Amino acid sequence: MDMARSRLLPARTRGPAIPIASTAELAGAARRTLVLRIALAVALLVLALAASETGRSNAAAARGLLPSGGTGVLVLDVSRSIKPAANRTIVNVLQQLIRSRTRLGLVAFSDIAYELVPPGTPSRELRSLLRFFAPVRTPRSGPDPFPPNPWSSSFSGGTQISLGLTLAHDALVRAGNPRGSILLVSDLDTAPDDVPRVAQTFNTFRAQGVKFRIVALSARADNLSLFQNLAGRDAFVPHVSSVGSGVGETQGALQGRTPWSLIFIAALVLVALAANEHWNGRLPVPRTQS
Repeated sequence: MDMARSRLLPARTRGPAIPIASTAELAGAARRTLVLRIALAVALLVLALAASETGRSNAAAARGLLPSGGTGVLVLDVSRSIKPAANRTIVNVLQQLIRSRTRLGLVAFSDIAYELVPPGTPSRELRSLLRFFAPVRTPRSGPDPFPPNPWSSSFSGGTQISLGLTLAHDALVRAGNPRGSILLVSDLDTAPDDVPRVAQTFNTFRAQGVKFRIVALSARADNLSLFQNLAGRDAFVPHVSSVGSGVGETQGALQGRTPWSLIFIAALVLVALAANEHWNGRLPVPRTQS
């Protein structure tokens, strides 16, 4: 074969090839492939933004509970006046704090107050409390599906909210954060002689710059009105979403509720994008030698 003829022959290519004269016929297919690539890439971006927004919304929900981003203390009412229906709100508060991955302390109170967790503890440590407030329905659970909690025998039916608030602030002072935030979760049914002390405590918090918020647990109208006057309406968390009461949901909260649905959809989109690139990739076009 002479040199002149060899220059007219196309160079060898690896894999399938098409003549240059026919490439215009594939313009439509090329556009469809490009559109498909863009659509799959946008889907991945939307899923990534959704996962990010989920994390931000969880953190925002916790910031709605804790008045500031610093160290806080959860002050939890465990008196006998707390009705079983209020346990759903308690579980939801604990879940939001756990998901926020913040640091806080925990004070439980009834007629006495006890520091269960010191300030600065990772919020994931609250997971162990969920089982005491979520009902467990089994054939043997009977009319009361809630398991006994460790405070049933030690705390009486009386309530001294001021003791819980004062102990929470003392814990913040010992932790070196006297202006940390305090979240009171209670039915607001305190003893009559404790009302002046509660009022004084709130006044002290305001004077010292201590931020506080309140989650009312099925509070009676008179107690709610009283505490709105003592603490101010702005101190109350406007709404805490209720959660289911099933065992499976409780276990999901204990595990942090990983968004497996988002992860599964993202994996499917990623596989589709990879398959599109594998089977619909650009074909190599042979080049002729001049």
